[in-house]
Amino acid sequence: MTGTAGQTFGDYQLLATLRDADHASTHLARPPQRLGVVDDRVELKLLGSRGSAEDFKRFSNEIRLLHALRCDHLAELLDAGSVGGTMFLVTRHYPEGTLDSRRESLDVTSRLSLVADAARGAHELHEVGVTHRDLRPDNIAVSNGRGRIVDLGLAQMAAGTSATVGAGPIGSLAFGDPDLLASGRPGRSSDIWSLGLVLHDVAGGAPPYGEIPTRNLLDALRHLVRTTPVVDPTLDDDVRAVISRCLAPLDERYATAVELADALDALVRSRGGTS
Repeated sequence: MTGTAGQTFGDYQLLATLRDADHASTHLARPPQRLGVVDDRVELKLLGSRGSAEDFKRFSNEIRLLHALRCDHLAELLDAGSVGGTMFLVTRHYPEGTLDSRRESLDVTSRLSLVADAARGAHELHEVGVTHRDLRPDNIAVSNGRGRIVDLGLAQMAAGTSATVGAGPIGSLAFGDPDLLASGRPGRSSDIWSLGLVLHDVAGGAPPYGEIPTRNLLDALRHLVRTTPVVDPTLDDDVRAVISRCLAPLDERYATAVELADALDALVRSRGGTS
């Protein structure tokens, strides 16, 4: 659904299209009074008419996860259902932007704190056997100075074997664990790897994989699987140590995302910030 301003979906008034893809589109919308929220804008996600059975499953899983895991570090679900055969879900709109869009206006300590929040959100998912699989700076919303993971469209049970590729722009693959890109077997460790690369990115490090080919997906995948990421030596030593442990072999990596969050909180406190 494009050019949505002025249109309606059920009792939602559409204001603008935020993201549009074959499998789903997300729109800024004005909520109906029945929701009982003070927000004048929410985000309305619609399953696309060309969605596959797998897309339907992912969309349904996203609704179930957001409903079951109501915590301060994940997007807040407000409504869900079906109108005219089209499935939808509604979450709060976070007008402060994302870790990606806000990086220039936030100091490094604030960015560390936001990544710690995202790690705690990832831990909530992991504790119910779910891997996010798509952690990156533009999937971490800023809400009252805290971080919330948004867009669980690729989240799946850790025992699953679906691949993560093909769900977004090539650039988003740069945050994926090469083992996951190669095997498609997600788990806690693959999200921890992604959080390490998110931290590297927002801390201002040079691209750890160098220049990733952008002409086609296969070349990008080959490059990522065959290249060992290099942690930028110019980054703060303590930040580099956290990143390096996120990218370490499995037996040396943080065992849980909350362990990573605790390490980042300690860094924030050492810099005089609050966690």
